[in-house]
Amino acid sequence: MGKTNMSSSSEDEDPNINVIPMDNFPSDGDMSTWPVGNIYTERSDARWRQLLAENWLKDMGTYEDGVIHTIEKLPEGYCLFQRERGTNPGMFDPFLFGHPSGQYFQSQRTFFPHFLSLVKNELDKCQCKPCGKMKTSQGTSVRGTTVQGTRRAVQPITNERRPTDAEGPDYWRILVMKLKDKGSLDEDIEQKFNFDWVLTQEWLSDYFMKLVLDPAYVPRRGELVLWIWQGLEDGCLMRNPATGFIEIFGNDNKWHGVPSWRAGVVTQTPEEEGHMVDIIEAPDSPRGLSYSGFRVETLPDPLGKDKSYSVQYAYVPLRNIKPFNSWQLYLHGQEREDIHPSIENAMTVMSSWSMVQKFHITGTWPNARIYCKGIFIGSELIAVHDTVRLRPHGFHHYQLKDGTVREVTDVMVVEKIALCLTECIDDDEEHLAKHFTALISGKIFTTDPNRITEEGPFKGTTPVPPNGETATSPIPLTTEEATATFRQVSMSDYGPWYRMADGRTCNVSPHLIIGRCYEPLAAELMFGTHTLGYDVAGVMEGRQYSSQVDARMPDDNTWFWGDCRVETLGLTEINGVECGLTAAQRQDPRKWQAIIKMARGEISHALRRQAKIPSSGGRPFNSLPSSAPKGTSSRSKNGLASVAQTSKLVSSAIGSAPETEDDSVEDVFEDGIGLADDPVSGGVSGLGIQGGDSSEGDNDYPFA
Repeated sequence: MGKTNMSSSSEDEDPNINVIPMDNFPSDGDMSTWPVGNIYTERSDARWRQLLAENWLKDMGTYEDGVIHTIEKLPEGYCLFQRERGTNPGMFDPFLFGHPSGQYFQSQRTFFPHFLSLVKNELDKCQCKPCGKMKTSQGTSVRGTTVQGTRRAVQPITNERRPTDAEGPDYWRILVMKLKDKGSLDEDIEQKFNFDWVLTQEWLSDYFMKLVLDPAYVPRRGELVLWIWQGLEDGCLMRNPATGFIEIFGNDNKWHGVPSWRAGVVTQTPEEEGHMVDIIEAPDSPRGLSYSGFRVETLPDPLGKDKSYSVQYAYVPLRNIKPFNSWQLYLHGQEREDIHPSIENAMTVMSSWSMVQKFHITGTWPNARIYCKGIFIGSELIAVHDTVRLRPHGFHHYQLKDGTVREVTDVMVVEKIALCLTECIDDDEEHLAKHFTALISGKIFTTDPNRITEEGPFKGTTPVPPNGETATSPIPLTTEEATATFRQVSMSDYGPWYRMADGRTCNVSPHLIIGRCYEPLAAELMFGTHTLGYDVAGVMEGRQYSSQVDARMPDDNTWFWGDCRVETLGLTEINGVECGLTAAQRQDPRKWQAIIKMARGEISHALRRQAKIPSSGGRPFNSLPSSAPKGTSSRSKNGLASVAQTSKLVSSAIGSAPETEDDSVEDVFEDGIGLADDPVSGGVSGLGIQGGDSSEGDNDYPFA
C-alpha cells in the first residue's frame, strides 16, 4: 500500500485549540477495507477532524466561537486517502475508508451522519448510504481484496470483548459465501488478519513437520498426562507382587506405596533429544530438567472459574509421565477420596475433540471439508502419518463389567484429517452449516486375519497370490512392507499385519479411535505388555464419565466439539501467558490489526496511531475532563509555561522523558509470542461450538 509519511494528528500547541479525545468512543472501523496498491496514498486528515468537531459541537449546542475545535483522531479503523483525478492530473480527491461495508466516503459532509451515530452510540439508527446498503443488501460486497458478507448487522465496538465480531474479517463466513458463489472451492486457507492464525501459523507448520520424526510415545504439547510431581527422585515404578499395584520401589529396597498421581497439560517439551530408556530412567543431562524434561501444568476444572491449578507446574523427566488413557492401570489401588482433583478434571474432557491447524478447504456447494494437520481426541493429539489403534469391533460398555471385551487388533495409518461441513448456511445464523463432523482417513491394518472377511465397515476379500493360485489364508505384509507402512520402529513385533478393506482408504469418526499406537518396546517399558488394548477400559470409561458430567454438551450428544484446545480444557493461562477469548491481548483487536500490517511492511502514521505506538515527533494531547465535548478547552489559554513543560524537546533535556517506548512493535510481539506455545490457539470462530453432530449415536458403522 503506497502511502506518504504525512502526520495527520499533530497540531501546534495553541492555547486557542480545543482537542477532543476519541479514545472513549465506539467505532465500527475496519482496517481490512483499506485500499491495497499504489493508486491511493494517505492524506492529511487535519481539516476533516476540524470540521467534524465543529459540526458535532453545533449539533450538541456547545460550539464556542473564537476557539479552534478538532477531534484528536478519526474513529478507530478509519483513514483518509487520496487518489489522482483521472480527468485532471495533479488534482487529488479524498476518500475515507474504514466502513465495514467496504464503501468509502468522499466528503466530511457525507461522513458526518455516520460519525454522529458513532459518538452517540446509535449506530443501528445510522442513515448514511453505506449503512443503508448493508441493511438492505442480500448479496456480497467487495471489501478491498476480501469478499465479506453484508447482511451481518453493524454493531458499535465497545469495551465488551466480542472476538467473532471485532477481531477482523469473518474468514469462515467469507469462504462459505465464496463456495456458494463459485459452486466449488479448492484453496489453501490464509487468514492474514486473524490474530491466532498470524501468531501460530508458522510455528505450527514447523511443529507438525518435526512431529513426524518424534517417536509415538513422546508426550506432545497440549496433551493430558498422568504425572508425579515429586516422590520418584530416589526410586522407580514397579508392580508390587504382594499387592498387584504399581508402587514406588525406593533405592532403600523398600516399597513406598502408590505414588500421588495428578493430571496435567504438557506445555513444553524437551530441547534435547530423548531416548526410549528415559521411560524408566532419569536422563543424564548436565543442563538440567529445564532442557531435558517436560513442563507439565496441573489441569484446573474445565467447567469452573477457579484456574489456580495452572500455576502448579514442574519440569519433570519422562519417567514421571504416563499417558492419561492408562489412568486405570496406574491409579489402581487408590481410593477416590485420595485421588487428586485434577484427575476428575481430565476425565471431564475425555469425550471431546478439537482441530489443529486448518490449512486447506475443498467443497461443492452446499458441502465442504476443511483439512487439518491434527486433531485432539480426549487426552491425545493425533496427527497425519500417526498410527492409531481402533476400538474393538462391536464394543459395548457392559463388556467392561463382565470382562468380555475383544482384543484390540486394528490400527489405522492416518492420511487425512478433515472437518466436514454438511448443508452450509449462507445467512445470519450463528452456525455455518447444519452438521459438523470430524473424519479421520487412512488405510487400516489388523493382526487378526479373521477380521478381513468379518462383516463390518472394513470388510475385504481374501487376496489372490501372485502365482494365480487360490489363497487359503490372507497374506500378511512382508517385513519391508511393514517398515514402509508404519513410521514406528519394530511394528512387526506386534505380530503379522494384514490389509483390511482391500487396501482402500477408509473414514472413521473420533469415537472409534482409542489413541496412538506406541512402539512395541516403549509399550513394554510403560505397561509391561505387547498387546494393543492395555488402555481400552480406561478410555471408554473416561468417555462415558465425560458425556455424563460435561455440561457443555447439548442434550443427547456424547461428545463436545471445542473450537480449540484452550477452550476444550477451559484454560486461561499457558506457560504463564494469558490465553483464550478472555486474554488481555484480545481487548484491543484493532491494535493488533495495525501491528500485523506493520509487521508485513506497511508503515504510516495512521497505522502507528492504530497500533498505539508513540510517534517520534509531535507532542501528546491533553485529555479533557470528560469524554463528552463541552466546548471549552482544558488547556490554559495564556502563557507558554504549560506548553514548554509538555514539549518533548524540553522534557528530554531535563531528563523527564521516558528512555524507552513500552508499546513498540517488537515489545508487543515479544509479549504475544507466548500464544505460539499453544499449538491450538487458532480456531474456527463462529462455527457453532456447542457439540458436533457426529456425537448423535455411537455405532460401529460411522462413515466407512
